[in-house]
Amino acid sequence: MSNQVRNLFAAVITTILAVTLFDAVFHISKMITPGVSNIYNALGTKIAPNMVTAVIFDFRGYDTLGESIILLTAGLVVLLVFGRGRLGGKL
Repeated sequence: MSNQVRNLFAAVITTILAVTLFDAVFHISKMITPGVSNIYNALGTKIAPNMVTAVIFDFRGYDTLGESIILLTAGLVVLLVFGRGRLGGKL
């Protein structure tokens, strides 16, 4: 596969990924049910011993998302560094 075809393929895949990501970010508010959050906040004070712990419970999802992004980035870096192999049939 030539470099031009490979670059075009990478650009198309990146564009599709970017459009999907932006679409998910801008439409995420439609997927959130405020009733569940209200119930969780009402019960969170009974589960958590203080308000600091209740706030930390709310941010656990964001922490998990951050960890997932870090692992994905690390995997992509490893593939970029070690995944090239031979270039043009030469060592």
